[in-house]
Amino acid sequence: MTEPLKTSRLPARIRNMAPRERALAIVLAVLVVIAVLFLLLSGGGGTTPPFDTGPAITPRPTSSPVPTTPPETGQAFEGKDPFQPLVSAVGPGPGPSGTPIPTPTGSITGVGGGGSGSATTVTLLDVRKVGGKEVATVEVNGKDYNVSEGQTFASNFRVISLSSSCGTFAFGDERFSLCIGQQVNK
Repeated sequence: MTEPLKTSRLPARIRNMAPRERALAIVLAVLVVIAVLFLLLSGGGGTTPPFDTGPAITPRPTSSPVPTTPPETGQAFEGKDPFQPLVSAVGPGPGPSGTPIPTPTGSITGVGGGGSGSATTVTLLDVRKVGGKEVATVEVNGKDYNVSEGQTFASNFRVISLSSSCGTFAFGDERFSLCIGQQVNK
């Protein structure tokens, strides 16, 4: 004899539920399916693979380091008046046709901002050798000074170094460089 086939009574139970209970059963079933899918697809919480650092790098032996002096950067950080020319001629020269160029006269006031208006103009006029030493002629606000390395002039300026056509100077603790014919306002 054969036994009757057992069937689940779950569909009959769902049909006999009230609408609110049926909605709760469906939500519960959906949550169970989502939880099972999450566990199957998440990898099961196994251990993470070790961090790959790549190939080992071994340092090469190098020759002894060569000492170098850092470049002077004092001039790069010095304040500049954007309305003043960086280089100006010492005097007017002949124009293209051989006629002299007139020297501008007068002054411009009220241009720029924040300055006191009492800037000191420093111009390097000449560098020459006297007795084996470089000597520079520097003009400060119209007065000429003949100075060599290490000397202080115009009470606030000092000669740091001189070459055949340029010089490095200090104004307080601020360094600046000039070549023959260049001027700067301090």
